[in-house]
Amino acid sequence: MQKAALIAAALALAACGSDSGPATHFAATLSSANETPAPPNPNPTATGNATYTINGTTVSYTLTFSGLSGNAAAGHIHVGAATEAGGVVVPFTLPAATSGTINGSFGAADVKAGTTATTTITAGDIDSFIAAMRAGHTYTNVHTAANPAGEIRGQNTAQ
Repeated sequence: MQKAALIAAALALAACGSDSGPATHFAATLSSANETPAPPNPNPTATGNATYTINGTTVSYTLTFSGLSGNAAAGHIHVGAATEAGGVVVPFTLPAATSGTINGSFGAADVKAGTTATTTITAGDIDSFIAAMRAGHTYTNVHTAANPAGEIRGQNTAQ
């Protein structure tokens, strides 16, 4: 009788599914409409996508953008919830072009300090960065000369 109860409990638990732990895959859809505050020269034709994968203390990424109003001037991960504008915490090197794709990875040494009303990321601390990303408090941004605070933005969300 106990054996049957244990088997039934195990099957019920398996049927519930399982969470293998904290999120390790993130994505962002970048658009002008997501910018906070709104850009001075909104560009509804500009788009982008970013994906991130956490593997231990390394974050791998791919960032693609197109349709910018001018060459990309900068690209970063910023600290901040969807309604916040925050500081740069991980800079990227983008091609000076209106479209492009970059791939790479970063670790603790690449993380800069950043603080908003909701979140603090400590320089050199990959754990505080990952915690902020898992909380939905980081975003990807691409800047241009026409929109120096950001032309397209997307919140990094767990997948």
